[in-house]
Amino acid sequence: MHTSGPTPSGRPGSPARTANRALRVRDSDRVDACAVLDAACGDGQLTELEHAERTRIAMRAGTFAQLDAVLDDLQIPANLVDRPATSRAHRRPARRWLRAGAFVAAVALIGMLCGWVSSDDGPVASHRTPDMTTAAGLESFLTTYRAHFGDLLADEVVLHPDTASIERPAAGDPSKSERTWYRDKFSSGSTTSRKPDLQPLDLGKLDLAKLAALLAGAAQSVGAPGNPISHIIIDRSGISRDAPPAVSIYVGGAVSGYLMVDFTGEPLYISKASR
Repeated sequence: MHTSGPTPSGRPGSPARTANRALRVRDSDRVDACAVLDAACGDGQLTELEHAERTRIAMRAGTFAQLDAVLDDLQIPANLVDRPATSRAHRRPARRWLRAGAFVAAVALIGMLCGWVSSDDGPVASHRTPDMTTAAGLESFLTTYRAHFGDLLADEVVLHPDTASIERPAAGDPSKSERTWYRDKFSSGSTTSRKPDLQPLDLGKLDLAKLAALLAGAAQSVGAPGNPISHIIIDRSGISRDAPPAVSIYVGGAVSGYLMVDFTGEPLYISKASR
């Protein structure tokens, strides 16, 4: 396990850098990486689809090399430059992000910024989809999901205020996994191989009443009162196919953290906010 201080950086190809890239990452490193991705979406470095895909990869990263793959081409907010996940010598700070307060404000506006532009429809005046990181938005999304697919089955769902990415068994072929994107409407993406005997999650088993309370108090629970929820991941709580279904609620901002609960709302894990 590496220390909590900044990770030393070497030039690309140096022994120090190679060793750093092989280090295992902590939950706090993954959260830091997601904060950078949120900021990059907010200031136009990433499209919504790029943001959702990179977030999915970052939250499953096992090493710094895997985090590097989604962060290397991005400008890093000044208040995150010296964090272990982002302190690579080849990265450059974004001059637009000179104040931590500006970063907090931008993260709070991410849903609005991403909602103003759609690759399909051009500028829109207001959100047509309720914020999916709220109880009302989540319930609305599930209703739309059932109407579109005819069920509430999925392998993974990642929800942002205005967008969602879904992995679910391909229709008629459980050996294939279909990636679908949602922003006011569903758009099919790539298809990959899938273990056909893997049981998909039943989103209909989510206790929405308990989740409503958890979402409302998420920032307080992780020790970052007033900060927005950046995204929610619904998947299994571990890499085993027998791992129980879980909902992970990520709070973003200058300080960030997350909490993981099962489908009934019972706590499984909490990562307190860190600066």
